[in-house]
Amino acid sequence: MNRKIKIGVIPAAGQGRRINSLPLTRVLPKCLLPVLNKPILEYVIANMKRMGVQDVYVIVGFKKELIQEYFGNGMDFGVNISYVLQPNPLGIAHAVELTRAFIDEPFVVILGDDLTIAKSLSNMIEDFWTNDAKVVEGVVYEKDAERLKMTCCVELNDRGKVLNIAEKPRVPMTNVRGCGIYIFDPVVYDYIKKTSIQSPRNEKEITNTIKLMAEAGLAYGSFINGVNINVNTMTDLQEAMLQLMNIGSEQPMGVTKSSCEYI
Repeated sequence: MNRKIKIGVIPAAGQGRRINSLPLTRVLPKCLLPVLNKPILEYVIANMKRMGVQDVYVIVGFKKELIQEYFGNGMDFGVNISYVLQPNPLGIAHAVELTRAFIDEPFVVILGDDLTIAKSLSNMIEDFWTNDAKVVEGVVYEKDAERLKMTCCVELNDRGKVLNIAEKPRVPMTNVRGCGIYIFDPVVYDYIKKTSIQSPRNEKEITNTIKLMAEAGLAYGSFINGVNINVNTMTDLQEAMLQLMNIGSEQPMGVTKSSCEYI
């Protein structure tokens, strides 16, 4: 099956307050923090391009002008970039919801702080179409229970269907971690509308949206054959650098920045 997904969404409006790397995070949004010689967001865009994405909506907020200055209209990175403003940090589901007026076909979402190093992500696309899924989330096996408690934990059946999913669980139900990379059918917008706002951050969690979709039998997990790091701390940032140094020339990046058109 060779059906393509041409649209991508990148939530990148966050400030990155959990990364204690001042003064860097005073002047840069988290998605522009450098990993070796490139900002995290450049790796995200390269992964989208490798999945076949042509048009990218970047959700911006904190220091948005720096993101727009660096990436411009996307021409230097092989994609078309449009920017959507999220004035207040109301959660990933809210960020995705902001694109509702622009998207009427399946689309990829990769978080702006997600660093995935894999030779291919095509299995996610195959699983999406083969299972007639409405959402597929990338997953990995996670040895560190503390990391599971700080991120997303997923329970799958033997066909990859999501049985349960929880954000920051006190007691992880499995050793499978959900990653910040997804494929959604536009029906997700209806489920986002049904998603309750969570305290104490007063945000709509995309994990809760996926939980609603899982309860309807529409959600699947797809294992990433590679390394996934959700960059939330300085330790995560250092780990990302070490991983890229270890794989050297095999890193899945093929775009470089030259002069960008300002928007």
